[in-house]
This record gives sequence, structure tokens and C-alpha cells, in this order.
Amino acid sequence: MKIGELARRVGVATSKIRFLEARGVLRSQRLANGYREYGEEAVALLQIILQGQAVGFTLDEIHKAMGEAQGHDLSCADMLDQLRLKLAELDRHIAQSIAVRDRLDLMITALAARGAGDDHAPMDLRMPLDLPGVAA
Repeated sequence: MKIGELARRVGVATSKIRFLEARGVLRSQRLANGYREYGEEAVALLQIILQGQAVGFTLDEIHKAMGEAQGHDLSCADMLDQLRLKLAELDRHIAQSIAVRDRLDLMITALAARGAGDDHAPMDLRMPLDLPGVAA
């Protein structure tokens, strides 16, 4: 099938398919006229890629998992391991975000209690540049 048909069947733009192909995550055959030709398996593969991205996997992670699965079916145990790792990563990110949110809430409460008339932020409430777990 041509790229336009694949795009319609999966519900994505052709540019998304071209991007995924350029990243090496999706493959096509080139016809003599230069058009891309995709097999029927491309529909399922593209759906897996999009689903992986929707739950937070990067294209590199998806590409790696697909490479490991080539030649044999990805087992449920393998998939569970990958999903559990992604969930743990997400939980760490959530914990870091909550810590930052709590720090901001503390600063807002403290500054509001002191009044808005002070032109200078007190030294004890100035935000450090190196919050643990937060990239600058």
C-alpha cells in the first residue's frame, strides 16, 4: 500500500510516517518510481509505535524493543517488564514534580504571609538553582 493509504488507515499524517521511517522505526520498500510501498504488517506496526508513544515510550525505546523482538514474538513477560520499567520511571517523574510543586506552594504561602509590599525576596525563600532531581 502507498503512504497515503497507510496514513488514512491508521489516522496519522503522511509526514509522521516519513518521520518514523527517517528515524528507522518504520520501513518501506521503494518502487521504481520512488514511491514508498508498505506491507499489510505496517498497519499493526504503526499502531504499536503510536500506542507506545502515547504511554510515554521514546522512539529510541520503541526502536530498541522492536529490534530485540525481530525474529521472535515479543512475549507478554517481555512486554510486562518494559511497561513496569516505564511505570517506575513515570512514578519517579511524578514524585519529582510533586516535590517542586510543594516547594512552590511553600514559597507562595510564605511570601503571601509576609505581604506583597517588600521589594526584595527574602534570602530564606530564594529558589536554589540546584533543586534535587530537577534539571536546570
